[in-house]
Amino acid sequence: MNILNTISGWLLLVLGLAISIGLHELGHLLPAKIFGVKVTKYMIGFGPTLFSRKKGETEYGIKALPLGGYIQMVGMIPPTNLNKKLNPWRKLAASVRPVEELSAEDDARAFYRLAPWKKLIVMFGGPFANLLIALTLTLVLFCGFGVMDRSTTIKEVTPCLQTQSNPNCDQISEPSPAAAAGLKVGDKVLSLNGKKFNRWSEVDSTITQSVGKTIILEVLRDGQKLTLVATPALIQDGTASRGYLGIRLEPARFQQNPVEATVSLGAMLYGTGEMILQLPVQAIQAVGQINPGAPRDTTGAISIIGLGQFSGDLVGNTSLSVQDKFVTQLGLLLSLNVALFVFNMIPLVPLDGGHMAGATYEQFKRWIWRIRGKKLTEPVDTSQMMPVAYFVAALLLGLTVILMLRDILNPVHF
Repeated sequence: MNILNTISGWLLLVLGLAISIGLHELGHLLPAKIFGVKVTKYMIGFGPTLFSRKKGETEYGIKALPLGGYIQMVGMIPPTNLNKKLNPWRKLAASVRPVEELSAEDDARAFYRLAPWKKLIVMFGGPFANLLIALTLTLVLFCGFGVMDRSTTIKEVTPCLQTQSNPNCDQISEPSPAAAAGLKVGDKVLSLNGKKFNRWSEVDSTITQSVGKTIILEVLRDGQKLTLVATPALIQDGTASRGYLGIRLEPARFQQNPVEATVSLGAMLYGTGEMILQLPVQAIQAVGQINPGAPRDTTGAISIIGLGQFSGDLVGNTSLSVQDKFVTQLGLLLSLNVALFVFNMIPLVPLDGGHMAGATYEQFKRWIWRIRGKKLTEPVDTSQMMPVAYFVAALLLGLTVILMLRDILNPVHF
């Protein structure tokens, strides 16, 4: 059964990833064709071709490894000006640039001949497709199903003020603020200091600000409203201090409005950007976590192998309802599309952001020449970024291998 769960989880992950990649490449394909660029290939995946069919001038296909995709446009790199003197960097770039012979007809429809703003649209189309997928999933999940948060119904009351020496209240100790106030399991907190609220996260800051002060809680118990008085204590939670009552709350789903959901998506984009910036550091840390049994960081970067393990564990989790599994799988797909958007916006070739940076530079260069009363007749030679492209590709490959080895040899179960 575990094997079936793992296979099912992998199939769901691969299907979601393939759809996301397919729509990403479609985001490049459509504007490229609208602007008249000749697109010879539209492929989902890498490696050997499993299926392909040619329609018009474009071959559409699926390859064996659905871990990426691409469209092949003619003239991505402008031809080299052989009469121009090459500096050492240009010579290095020329030595690694791909050779592409274009007919006169193809040259007229080459990507490099597009106006810079059109190049930007073509290259941004892919990440934009992932952003639209992420926004759609965010609205479905956060506005439709809701987000998990702490409700105002008390699930457990801690009898004592927990300390490092007495974490389980095994010894006689000072009662917790909640126990001293008379709060009980099943109580539903209606208001704090007269302010009504629906989820506990809305009053976290108020409790911290009220440490050592009296707060008034209105609770509903067995159909009757009661007024109780509590005094929050101050505890150390990791490296931060916070107010403490000594209660655990029932989890519940709360629907967000579209504005709140969009703000949540923005926070995810920002957090993913921060994590990607820390990838080199996380890869170094991952080297020490490759050994079987070594402590694992479950909050950082994870490879496609780890995502497959998560998806498999999710399918096999008997404590979750079908709806919870479905929502979590959609959440995983949301995270993948957020990562695809942010990652591809990095301004380094061969990523989309690198080509967008080249188009932006070309546009500014055109403006400067226009101000000087001149006309830029040659497009920016993006082949000069090819050495950077090879370096970035090698770096990404190394990071991927390290993370995959860690997830194979020292897997983490969720």
